[in-house]
Amino acid sequence: MRGGGWAAALVATPVAVGVTYSLAAATGLAGYGAGGFTLDRVERVLGEAAVWESFLWTVRTAALATLIAGAAAVAAAVGFRGSSALDRTARALAVLPLPVPHLIAATTAVLVLGQSGLLSRIAASAGWLAGPADMPALVYDRGGIGLILMLGWKEFPFLALVAFSVLATRGAALEDTARSLGAGPWQRFRRITWPVLWRGLAPAAVAVFAFAAGSYEAAALLAPSDPQALPVLTLERYTDPDLARRGDAFVLTLLALALAAGAVLLHEWLRHRVERLDR
Repeated sequence: MRGGGWAAALVATPVAVGVTYSLAAATGLAGYGAGGFTLDRVERVLGEAAVWESFLWTVRTAALATLIAGAAAVAAAVGFRGSSALDRTARALAVLPLPVPHLIAATTAVLVLGQSGLLSRIAASAGWLAGPADMPALVYDRGGIGLILMLGWKEFPFLALVAFSVLATRGAALEDTARSLGAGPWQRFRRITWPVLWRGLAPAAVAVFAFAAGSYEAAALLAPSDPQALPVLTLERYTDPDLARRGDAFVLTLLALALAAGAVLLHEWLRHRVERLDR
């Protein structure tokens, strides 16, 4: 096995162990109360309306955050792709929040977006609100607005960095050729810039979606208690005083894994479909 194979195996082994144990715990083969293979727990958990409400809420929140971050990354990459001092400064500022931990970003979002936070106090001082308490709920709200905005802001630098790299390495020569052939700005964007960008950004966007859907600390600080985000619901089941319910958490873990795997498979299906159309 070559070096790349060993590296892949090293990364995949902990995942495989975790998935195997989750399958065993979800089907009664491991964990508290293990008494042999059964699908009763899986059927019970997947039959709960609260679980699917949590799942769909998490999918919507992660998808919107990814969409916001991706759209902002494309706009930044296209708008600041030159070599001027302004463009270089804008690119540097765009990726500046990249090393900020998600926990710090979520805590800052609470302090800024909360009804007693910085934004509400500024609005009240400016006379836009009668008082900070009149600020629309952006934290702990059922719409997940605060969580979506925070995740979108936090994941934007990563996608922007990818977008900058994609255009710098793949798009410049093609656009110069199209320009020399008389293609206008809109034609260059539609036929070259956008196809190059989305092909390069799509794998990163899938990774961002999977991470956003599984981010616990951000959801614990910003998400509502009803419906609960899927990571929060999973930890709640795992730490339930009733040990018989601990296995429920492994069913939810497998559900989250299926969500991430579905996103990857959807990306691959779309990629192959587009490649066939391009031939």
